[in-house]
Amino acid sequence: MKKKHEKSSCCRGQVRRFGGRRRQCVMCKKTWRVWKTRRGRKKLRVSVEIAHRFVMHRLLPVRSPQAGPMLSRNERAYRLGQSRTRCASLCPWPIVPEGNLIAVADALVKYVEGTWHTWYFVLVRALEETEATVLPPFHRIGTETSTGWCEAFDALNAPIRNRIKALVCDGHTGLVYEARWRGWLLERCHFHLIARIQSRRSKWKTSQHYEEGRHLYCLVKRVLTESNERQLQEVVNELEEIGWETPSKDLKNTLKGFVNHYQEFRTYLYHPQLRLPITNNTAETFIGLVEEVGSRARGFKNVSVLNEWITCVCKTRKKIRCAPPEEKKKYINRYNQT
Repeated sequence: MKKKHEKSSCCRGQVRRFGGRRRQCVMCKKTWRVWKTRRGRKKLRVSVEIAHRFVMHRLLPVRSPQAGPMLSRNERAYRLGQSRTRCASLCPWPIVPEGNLIAVADALVKYVEGTWHTWYFVLVRALEETEATVLPPFHRIGTETSTGWCEAFDALNAPIRNRIKALVCDGHTGLVYEARWRGWLLERCHFHLIARIQSRRSKWKTSQHYEEGRHLYCLVKRVLTESNERQLQEVVNELEEIGWETPSKDLKNTLKGFVNHYQEFRTYLYHPQLRLPITNNTAETFIGLVEEVGSRARGFKNVSVLNEWITCVCKTRKKIRCAPPEEKKKYINRYNQT
């Protein structure tokens, strides 16, 4: 039926044009509007590129007068907030590579609105690649606990979780338990071990225990890299004796744990085909990016905004470098030559 044959809904009479967008019934003279538009102020459409630029440090802080000289501070904050919300809800998550995976895990703990909140981050990397993919973080109220890590790994997609073969972590009890319970190989972080020992017996010359600290550092490095099993046992026995004799309680506990579980620091030597990194700096670096974005944004209003920013950082960065020790040495040598 053509529009000239259209009948009015009130009297079923003929309809005639009554202005540009109004129509009139010829029988009762009632008028109405066609092609109605939404009432109120038009909604500002903001691109997700603003949030991407802010995360990638290509946009100055929102409260800086140089961030947008043509806009006020409130307008810049509004546009950045709208872009962050659209990015968190519309941008897709990065695609996880195929094949067997290794996981690098760490947690971010923050005190927001009078309560502790923890975000559990898991990054996965294919065996032949040098970059890890960021998975959706798991948010839970409270501090970092074993229960939280159990729920975080349960929240992962089953096809991804079943392809994980090894876990690199800082030695948290929950992560160690999950790796053993799920049958994953465990690689403990070398940096956390050395830093814990150096906090009590530093190797630097200005330290009060310089000689002991230097000797301990050399022994620990030998355990982490020694390929001869006979010499390895001699070094482990010496470390055990030092742990018995030292007056420092923290150092004694650290050396005792290292001696009991030193094999878990050498997994990268026992399984070279996995190309495991020897630290969890990949996850810590990514968490550092989240902290840096928060400092540039001058804090967060509430947990919801913080969660949106974390999601935005994950979807913007997508991947982060995660190379095995031999790849790092090549990169450092190439950098020094240039």
